[in-house]
Amino acid sequence: MITVLKFLKKYQRWLLCAAFLAVGTVTVWWVLPWCVDLPAALLLPRAESIRYTARDGSPLRQLLTTEGDRVGAGVPFEALPQNLILATLAAEDRRFWSHGGVDLLAIVRAARDNAKSGRIVSGASTIHQQLIKVSARREGKRTLWVKFVEALQARRLSLSWPKERILSDYLSRISYGNLLTGCQSAASGYFNKPLSDLTLNECALLAAVPQSPTRYNPFKKLETIRPRQVRILHAMHDQGWISEDALRVALDEKITLQRFTGGFAAPHAIEMLRTELQERAPEVIQTTIDPRLQQQVERIISGRLLVLKDRHVTQGASVVIENATGHVLALAGSRDFFSPEGGQINGAWAPHSPGSAMKPFTYQLAFERGATPASIVADLPIEYPTPSGTYKPENYAHRLYGPMTYRDALGNSLNISAVKVLASVGGAETLLNRMQELGLTTLTESAEHYGLGLTIGNAPVRLIELTNAYAALARLGEWKTWSLTQSTKTTSGDVFAKQPAYLIADILSDNQARTLTFGANSPLRLPFRAAVKTGTSQSYRDNWTLGYTPEFTVGVWVGNFDNTPMQEVSGVTGAAPIWRDIFMHLHQRHPQSWYEVQKGMMRARIDPRTGKRLSSQSPPARVSREDLFIEDQLPAPALISDYDERGRAFIQPEYAAWLRSAENWMGDVIICRSESPANPTWVISNPIPGTVIHLDPDLPNQGSRLLLQTQPSMPIEWSSESLPIEHDGNLPFVRLTPGRHKLTGRHSSTGEVQSTFVIVHDE
Repeated sequence: MITVLKFLKKYQRWLLCAAFLAVGTVTVWWVLPWCVDLPAALLLPRAESIRYTARDGSPLRQLLTTEGDRVGAGVPFEALPQNLILATLAAEDRRFWSHGGVDLLAIVRAARDNAKSGRIVSGASTIHQQLIKVSARREGKRTLWVKFVEALQARRLSLSWPKERILSDYLSRISYGNLLTGCQSAASGYFNKPLSDLTLNECALLAAVPQSPTRYNPFKKLETIRPRQVRILHAMHDQGWISEDALRVALDEKITLQRFTGGFAAPHAIEMLRTELQERAPEVIQTTIDPRLQQQVERIISGRLLVLKDRHVTQGASVVIENATGHVLALAGSRDFFSPEGGQINGAWAPHSPGSAMKPFTYQLAFERGATPASIVADLPIEYPTPSGTYKPENYAHRLYGPMTYRDALGNSLNISAVKVLASVGGAETLLNRMQELGLTTLTESAEHYGLGLTIGNAPVRLIELTNAYAALARLGEWKTWSLTQSTKTTSGDVFAKQPAYLIADILSDNQARTLTFGANSPLRLPFRAAVKTGTSQSYRDNWTLGYTPEFTVGVWVGNFDNTPMQEVSGVTGAAPIWRDIFMHLHQRHPQSWYEVQKGMMRARIDPRTGKRLSSQSPPARVSREDLFIEDQLPAPALISDYDERGRAFIQPEYAAWLRSAENWMGDVIICRSESPANPTWVISNPIPGTVIHLDPDLPNQGSRLLLQTQPSMPIEWSSESLPIEHDGNLPFVRLTPGRHKLTGRHSSTGEVQSTFVIVHDE
């Protein structure tokens, strides 16, 4: 006991020093780390670059973060490739699994090596310390105090987090140079492949970069990084982490770099989403774009426009919609996003005049109101008074076509006929309301502003919105919101009835119905059935082709972004070849189908000169064809009084001048019926010809109801190209609208015809 006391007294100073040292060591190693906080950024998920992917998950574009780099998604430890983990540990921290956040042995070794060399030749920073440094992002000189604090934070990190989390966070936050942050971003940026596909050699190369991303930049000089990569591979072998064979294969493997900056596919679609989503964008946005189709559409536009270059055609755009979902499968806004001729302007979004592409919706309205494909419209000159003057529509070919069935008028895209049909169904307001229902957001003016010219495209619309309106026709009346992202919730609703919509599809897919204007072998004729309509704006500034099958709707616009006219390039010569090529590609990948005839519809033979139905009881007709009808809307039967003794069909006297002109394409199969029979058996008593009527806002319905009367009273079939005929019991009447309106009465038995007209002004 005395001996022990003597020993303690003799070595008291040294023992006290040892005790203080032990307590200090314990304090520094186990207690002091809890006095410092971990970097706040480390406790928050790293802000990833917003990534846009295609519908199949393949990348379209990766945006830079606000800090100017591409940050990949965090990768959990279980998903990290084993070779990348081992290569990183061999390069940065071989004792990672055994030290406590600060490697004291490595510090001693580094101090010894640096003392021998007289300069810094090695460091002792652990992965824990590097993760703290990356997260803290301290500016200015890294003093000894800063390093000491970082060491304490690294120690606390070791006490707080499992090793697996520390390693996965490190690999997800470390910079690999070239604006690439995180191993996932690096694998994509250097090799254009996912992490799971990296080879051992590629893992070693990635592990070599973080020590000095600028010096070890693979894209600048691959041979500079090669020695460090080889040392890492040998270190892995020396540690027993890879076999001799694996080492040999890795050393013999040739590195092939494949730069990938996140992609730049479907640029106009991505720009639309960037504008729409802005700050609420998630980190990964899965779009509806089909990457293969998108590339093909871009190639088709570029190739077809090259052919039209000498005719001053610089730009084109196209949209492909999947009808079942409303998803936009392809959207090309210009010939080339980097084109100096306005390539970054989005032609799918910029409003343009659609020309005749609006007409199908006018005829759809007419069919809803009882008209049929066999209804007759007089394609003859007409004028309409407007607040700004007289409106006189003209046909594209500057010729007149006489009596035309609605099928032929729509198929051949006749302007005068379309305007008359719109007038007969209620005018511009009716069509305007319908197009607004179908999502055309650019139609913001009043119906009076547009007038009847709305049906021939005097109002600018967006390609994507008009294409989506056609998709409603393709769904036989069901409208859906179009979408560019998989997460968009689609809204839908029935806008119009299926049977009239089927009639539109039947007409627009009838190649014979458009032969007069487009010929029998235009680009609109496909080896499978598809509905299609062209449009050309005034002075050839814009031309369009839109069409559909049950599966897809495709819209194409061609023109110039500076609004200068093309050199006589119409929809059928400019946009139609692009539309055709896209649909042919779609058909190769997904064979197209066609609709079943809708319930409650039937076919009947008609005389296209009169629009009347032929049957076994009808007189022999020199001209006939089969057409499609809703069962309760069959045309009136043809009577013997509809023909002369030579089988020529009687047409109204208003066609007399046209019949004698060179524009008469029907020849001698028609003949005018006398306007005033020599001995008339009846006359129109109300209204008398030339009656001028002023609508009065103080009267019920403005005094717009006009009775149709004859003297003597007898059964008369009334018709008008601009006003629908209504009945109050047995009394026929019309509801007047401003304009000049012709009214025709025909005796149902004798066929005797009388006409009158009124001029209506709006007070």
